Amino acid sequence: MYIVNRNNRQEAPEEENAIERKDRAAQPERSDGNGAAGGAEAGPEAKSPQQPASSPGAGPGKLAVDIAVSSTQDGKREPAARHHGELISKGRSLYLRYEERDELHGVVRTTLRWNGEELTLTRRGGLESDQTFAAGQSRGGRYASPHLSFPLVTETEELAASSPGEGLLPLTLSWTYRLRIEDQSSGRFQLRLTIQEANQP
Repeated sequence: MYIVNRNNRQEAPEEENAIERKDRAAQPERSDGNGAAGGAEAGPEAKSPQQPASSPGAGPGKLAVDIAVSSTQDGKREPAARHHGELISKGRSLYLRYEERDELHGVVRTTLRWNGEELTLTRRGGLESDQTFAAGQSRGGRYASPHLSFPLVTETEELAASSPGEGLLPLTLSWTYRLRIEDQSSGRFQLRLTIQEANQP
């Protein structure tokens, strides 16, 4: 197993959090037709990403993967989610791409980039957001939807990547951070993504 960028402070996309509550509140009321409104330090065994083998349907240089996402907000566990996506290795970075769907934003394309020190999370589609996580550091980001936009800050307490064997997969990414919006604390989040080759038991 290898673990990288684990911070000494002990404090781990699918969260109905302050951002989504803020977005819902900013939406204009809709009429139903009758006038009624509706409602760190790198570990000693940190590994460079290995080039994944191609997989049918994933395209050249891409590996089809299954992704399990678990998250906790302020100690409350959120419903787990599963996605199908693709994993790409470029140089010393890994890229994970998948789609999320919800009733508020529709289809959102999610990309995570892991370079062994930082994790960046980018969403595009019904909403747009950019977040960067680096153990023991604060990083600025942004959130934008058709209804509102604002800057945000992530204060990452812990960030780790681990694999139980010598190969790249299965791979687990986990991180803990505090979110600040407009200089106000909006919660403490723990996320864990487990990535494995598609169609594996």
